Amino acid sequence: MRNLYNKIAYLILNTFCFLSLLSAKTSPNDLASAGYAQLESGDYSTAIKTFEEILEKDASNLEALLGEAIIYTQRQEYTSALIAYDKIIKITPNNAFAWNGRGLAAYNLHNFDSALDSFKRATEQQPSGFFYESLAWTRMCRGEYSLAAESAKLALLQYNSAGEHSLYPLLIAYFAYLESSEKLNANRTLAYALSNSRDKNWPQPVIAYLAGKIDAAEMISYVTSLSEETEAHTYIGLKLKISGALNTAKLHFDWVIQSGDSSVFEHTLVRSISMRKSFANNLF
Repeated sequence: MRNLYNKIAYLILNTFCFLSLLSAKTSPNDLASAGYAQLESGDYSTAIKTFEEILEKDASNLEALLGEAIIYTQRQEYTSALIAYDKIIKITPNNAFAWNGRGLAAYNLHNFDSALDSFKRATEQQPSGFFYESLAWTRMCRGEYSLAAESAKLALLQYNSAGEHSLYPLLIAYFAYLESSEKLNANRTLAYALSNSRDKNWPQPVIAYLAGKIDAAEMISYVTSLSEETEAHTYIGLKLKISGALNTAKLHFDWVIQSGDSSVFEHTLVRSISMRKSFANNLF
């Protein structure tokens, strides 16, 4: 689940799971069903009007609030998304999907304290690979590298137990260990990632690049989307940063910030690194 569209798809899927539980207690809302159909088809303007119509009559309607929150996230209107999720959580404080959605909004607003709290609440309510991965990214942005590695390992365990395959927790753990000067653990993580690369689909080329099996140019040749290109420049920059080549790393970080896909986790990580005095003060 790399970019915002995949995050939204995940949220929509789990929203329907949540709403199916509500339907056992409440009568179906035909207008809300229409709103979700519009949302699924990508007609966000009509969907938001539909949900607003419902909320004019019932300001605490969970179906409409969830729909609005998803659309705000899709539009990258994160402040509005945060407000919508806060309303949902006030009504259903144990809703893991709402806590995760709130965390994503806070993360993209660079409010990492709020994101951390939200993702923690999500994992407490319902442990999942995606929730723990989100927590790991947040810890990376906060510079809490040892804790980021731990969250990444939990994400991997959750993905594996659910029969899902993802290399991203291993990428997080690898760089978290390097930042923590735990090179042995970093090397073990990379070796494990290599042994679990099932095909050449992205981000397997990133793993191959980090292991020295291909160079940066060849890794980028596997890119098929802006989100993947954003990730590629991020990981090149992170590798250069750790090796001490900060000025060259900055070139890749600048590309991510100026031209990259802002909906991927890596984009926010790069922005957080670039704003740190410890990084900027060592450039020359």
